[in-house]
Amino acid sequence: MTAATPNAPTSVSLLRPLLVFALLIPIGVLFGQAWQGQSDRLSFAAKERHGIEYLTTLGQVTTALTDAQSAAVAGRAVDRAAVTRAVDAATAVDERLGDELRTSERWSGLRVKIEALSSVPAGDKTRAYEAYGEVTDLLLALYGKVRENSQLIRDPEADTYFLQDGAAEELPESVVAAGKFADLMVIAAARPAAERASAIADLTVARGSVLDPAADLADGLQSAVDSTESRTLGGNLLSRLDRFRRSMDALAASAGTLDGRSPLPPADRLNTARVEVQSAASELSNSILAELDVLIADRQSGIRTERILSLVAFAVAVLGCAVPTVLALRKRRRRRRPFGGPHRTLPPRAAGPEQSESQWEPVGASR
Repeated sequence: MTAATPNAPTSVSLLRPLLVFALLIPIGVLFGQAWQGQSDRLSFAAKERHGIEYLTTLGQVTTALTDAQSAAVAGRAVDRAAVTRAVDAATAVDERLGDELRTSERWSGLRVKIEALSSVPAGDKTRAYEAYGEVTDLLLALYGKVRENSQLIRDPEADTYFLQDGAAEELPESVVAAGKFADLMVIAAARPAAERASAIADLTVARGSVLDPAADLADGLQSAVDSTESRTLGGNLLSRLDRFRRSMDALAASAGTLDGRSPLPPADRLNTARVEVQSAASELSNSILAELDVLIADRQSGIRTERILSLVAFAVAVLGCAVPTVLALRKRRRRRRPFGGPHRTLPPRAAGPEQSESQWEPVGASR
């Protein structure tokens, strides 16, 4: 029992670092998980912002194509330069982001279709309407591809989700539908009276296609404003949304009753209403995408702050565990090595024959 006692301090001193190491393992695991989660969220947000950049250029292509379609159907000169500028801008963005968003193949195919529109015979209203309609359908599909591959469609926050839904789905659908509606009115006006009934039926369906996405857009943006913590979102969007809704209502109303008995309105009136829709939609789209980018950028800033706090907390935890252990080890070393130097036990001196008992008498003893 007594022989094991000197080893007890040594066992305790060895156990303390092991306990500290065992405590640091779960702390390190939690820190690693938090760091990885924050890295994933930063990558998610960065990809969303790339999607926003791509969607901005697609908005320019949408405007240029709907203008060109209306001009081609009405028999006016198409502004090829505007289409080329929009296509070149989208191509530049696709060259940078297409591999990441997996859009390069689709954009290349769409670009070929757009370039082929110049070969559509002038004056053939139906042929022009169908050719441009095919291209705008592909364009809307590309919107969906960008939305999906940039992960905007999986955004976890309510306000940003409704914003991306409006900018990448309802708004471009509304612009394309408005252009088709106005163009169908031009085509219907050129048809003989015997075909007027089927034309009216097509116009009635087209008018519904104009109003439905506009109503969905308004509901979605209102939900975004109601759920956001941003102080500027409502003021920046709602006035532009009101202008867009008024323009869509004016376009639908400009067609008249569509009862088959009343004459169809003149094409100039519809084109004026369509241009206002397009202008209001462009303004609203730019505002939505700008606000969306700001919200996601703020989210990235918050995640970076979390990373700094996580790193500081991990450092404090490591120091809190390591410093007491180091101090305890240093204290133990001082105990084992006193100030006078290492203690050495000298062997006993053997008494020689020349030594007498008087040599071991105390000092000062009387002889």
